[in-house]
Amino acid sequence: MNKRERFLAAVQGRIVDRPPVTAWVHFLSDHLDGERVARLHLDFVRAYDWDVVKVMNDYRYPVPAGVRTLDEPASLLAWRPLGLDEPCFAEQLRCLERLRAELGPETPLLETGFDPFQQVMRNVGFDQAANLVRHEREAHRALAAITETLCSYVRAAKARGADGFFFSINGAIREGFPRGASDDVHARFQRPYDLEILRAAEGMVRVLHVHGTGLDLARIDGYPYEVLSVSDRLSGNPSLRELRAFTGRCLMGGIDETRVQERSLPLVAAEIDDAIAQAGRDRLILSPGCTIPSFTPKRTLSFLREYTRAL
Repeated sequence: MNKRERFLAAVQGRIVDRPPVTAWVHFLSDHLDGERVARLHLDFVRAYDWDVVKVMNDYRYPVPAGVRTLDEPASLLAWRPLGLDEPCFAEQLRCLERLRAELGPETPLLETGFDPFQQVMRNVGFDQAANLVRHEREAHRALAAITETLCSYVRAAKARGADGFFFSINGAIREGFPRGASDDVHARFQRPYDLEILRAAEGMVRVLHVHGTGLDLARIDGYPYEVLSVSDRLSGNPSLRELRAFTGRCLMGGIDETRVQERSLPLVAAEIDDAIAQAGRDRLILSPGCTIPSFTPKRTLSFLREYTRAL
């Protein structure tokens, strides 16, 4: 199989010659233009020959001028729908165009995005979450504007050649865990906007990345997706075996992103073998549960890639 055939077979639940494998890192590239970001991706992909390119999107959603906190309702009313000529969108689209041109049609590209609630928190500060709840009417105005913009962006990414959309959500994290929210906050401020963006990505391979720990997977009931990505190795999270019982769709994971940089090669091999034992060879994309540390040794990543070739 070539990379595209292997990826689509895994996604669609058909027999694969071997499970596809990939990994990704943050390039700290918010200050760079799209051409340079594309070159960073190309160097990383060519060094390890990943089956799937999970494109990082480290550009931050623009915060309206003068907004430092969300203490006042006016700070939320300042958020408006944005055009895709904003640098954060235009440069990432340029990156996607360059990657597609350089890698050709055989290599699957997954663009990355974050849920609207998280877009605000990532840029203004997660300590401001209570203010969205406190100013509910204005918060919905802001979230609707961000969602409108992101839906336009997802469609533009598809037009640029992205095969899939890796959608990272915090909405399944229970209250009391880092970045967690109550059932009520999820139902009112997260779920409706998540669903809009997933609908905009219909026709792409939608990878639902359920981020974090302390997860309540019941919250994603009814979410449309083709692939489910979870940090299955983290304490308290469902294992691949449990995820396989939860859904018949393709799973993405198996590698502990928090420890891959410190493990001996035999332990990396054992983790891969265990992932296959839990989830099977089909309907599985071997990957870290989330971003790996940027200081992960080349030796380790090369071994991860080479070991999977013989599966």
